[in-house]
Amino acid sequence: MRSPADRRAGGPDAPEPARTARAREAEAAIRRRHRFRILLERGARLAALALIALLLGHALRAQRARPSLRAEGPAVEEALARWSTDVNPRRIHVSLDSIPAPGVRDWIAAFPGAGTVAGWNGDAPAPSAVSVEPVADPQKPSRVWVAASPGARVQLDDELGAVDSASVDGHGAVFVLPRLEGRIRATLDGRGAATNDLRDSVSIKSALVVGMAGWEGKFVAAALEEHGWEVDARFAVAPSGDVEQGPGQIGLDTARYSFVVAMDSVIRRYADQLPPYVRRGGGLIVLGEASSVPGLGSLLPARWGIPTRPTDFRPETADDPRRSFALGDLYNLKRGAIALEMRDDDVAIAGWRVGDGRVIQIGYLDTWRWRMAGLDDGAVESHRLWWAALASGVAYAPRFDRAVSEEVEPTPRATLIETIGAPEPAQLELASILDDPRLLPWMFGALLGLLMLEWMSRRLRGAS
Repeated sequence: MRSPADRRAGGPDAPEPARTARAREAEAAIRRRHRFRILLERGARLAALALIALLLGHALRAQRARPSLRAEGPAVEEALARWSTDVNPRRIHVSLDSIPAPGVRDWIAAFPGAGTVAGWNGDAPAPSAVSVEPVADPQKPSRVWVAASPGARVQLDDELGAVDSASVDGHGAVFVLPRLEGRIRATLDGRGAATNDLRDSVSIKSALVVGMAGWEGKFVAAALEEHGWEVDARFAVAPSGDVEQGPGQIGLDTARYSFVVAMDSVIRRYADQLPPYVRRGGGLIVLGEASSVPGLGSLLPARWGIPTRPTDFRPETADDPRRSFALGDLYNLKRGAIALEMRDDDVAIAGWRVGDGRVIQIGYLDTWRWRMAGLDDGAVESHRLWWAALASGVAYAPRFDRAVSEEVEPTPRATLIETIGAPEPAQLELASILDDPRLLPWMFGALLGLLMLEWMSRRLRGAS
C-alpha cells in the first residue's frame, strides 16, 4: 500500500482533484511546447477556407459576370476564335511576340466594337518603314528607302531571295536595286519585317545634248546612250552648220525630252525655251561654261566661279578621279538649293527645283578626261554611271499606277498602333487572374497542400 505521503503527491491512489490539476498542468505544458505548431495549423486551416470561399465566390460570380481574358504568343489566334464564339469577355489583353498578320490585327481591333475592351503589349519590333519607288532610268531600277533605328542591320529580300543588306547609319538606309521581283521585305536585326511593293512605273523620253562639237559632247552622249537613253544631239561645228542627231527641227517639250544637257554657250539658242520647259517639269543639267549664258540665271541654283587648272590623273586620284577636273566652284547658293557634291570646301555640284522641274548645275569642266584616263579598267563604266545618276536625278518621268498586291505592311508598328492603339501593361485585376485557366491546377494544389499541412502537424503532435 502507498503511504499517506505518496497519496498526497498525486499518485494513483491520490484524491481526484489532485489528479485533475496534474493533468491540466501537463496539458498546459504540452500546449506551450506546441504553440507555434498550433498557430501554423490554424493559419493553414484559415487559408484553406479562404481559398475555398474565393473559388466558390468566383464560380458564382462567373455565372453572371463577363470575364477578363489574356493570351500570349502563338496562342493569340486560337484565343481570339474562342473569345469571339464561346465567351463574351469584358476585357481582353494579348501579348505579342511579333507583328501580327493583318487579319489578326484587324480581328483584335474589332473587339471594342462588340463591347469588349482590347489591349496589347509585347516585344514588337522597333519603329520601321519601307518605301519603294521607280528610278527615272532606262534600265528601270528601283530605289528602296528603309527607316530604322541607328545601328540596326537591314536585310532586304524579294520573292526570289536576299538582294542586299546594310547597317543603318543615321536613321535609315537607301538601296538601288537593278531588278526587283515582287514584294520587297526589310528585316531589322533578324526580327520583324516591313513589306512593300513597287506601286507605280515611270515613262521616260529622250535626252537632248547641246554643245560644241568635241570630246565632251561626244562622251556625254556616248555615256547616256550606253546606259539606254535615246539621245538627240546638237553639236555646233561652225556658224554655218551643226552636227545633228535626231529630228531636224526640235522644240523643247516634256512630251519628247525628259532632260536637256547644256555643256557650253551653244545652249543660248534655246535660252528662251528652257524656262517654260523646266517649269513644266523638264530636267536640266548645266555643265561648266553653260552657267555663264545670259538668260539662264533664273534657272541656276548658284553662281559659277573662275575655273581652276586641271591636274594630271595620278594613281592617288583613282578613287576620286573628279579631283583632277578643272573646277569653277559654285557659290552664293540660292534659297532652296542644296549642295550635291563637295570638293574640299567648294561646292562642285548643286541642285534645286524650278516650278515642277529640277536643275543640276555642275562646276566641273572636261569630264571626258575621266573616260580617257585609263586609271583602271572601270573608268568607262564609272564615267557612264556618274552621268546616268545625274540624268535620273533631273529626268522628267511621269508615273503610272501598277496593279500590285495590297497585302503589304510598309509601316508595321505604326499601322498596328493606329489600328488597335498604343501598347499598355496588362491590367491584372482579380477577376482576370482567376479567369486564367492555367491557375486552376496551382490553386487546387495549394488547397490540398494547406489541408495536408494541417493534418500532418496535428498527427505529429498527437492531436486527434
